[in-house]
Amino acid sequence: MKVPVHKIVGDACMTYKDGERLQCEFREAFDRGGTVELDFDKTRIFVTVFFSAAVGSLLENYSRDELARRLKIINLPLAAKELLDHSLDNADRYYHDPNLWEVTVSN
Repeated sequence: MKVPVHKIVGDACMTYKDGERLQCEFREAFDRGGTVELDFDKTRIFVTVFFSAAVGSLLENYSRDELARRLKIINLPLAAKELLDHSLDNADRYYHDPNLWEVTVSN
């Protein structure tokens, strides 16, 4: 399934809500085991929180390896790719790092 990001959120990928809207467009196909191609052609403004909602939240139910195999990202500028990677790193820690939530109590 190919998803033209620009047609869903316009040229600015900035808000969490826009990221959720994008994920709603492809989530059913992804959950069925399909491959999804997100095409960022004609988009030009990017914020990490957008990527957290659009892609990072998938790590709650899928591994990073599975995302790499089944979620193809095309026409994303290098600077935006860095934001996407940062968002995925944070989501991976949030969903899978047991030490992140460990609380220590000292006397």
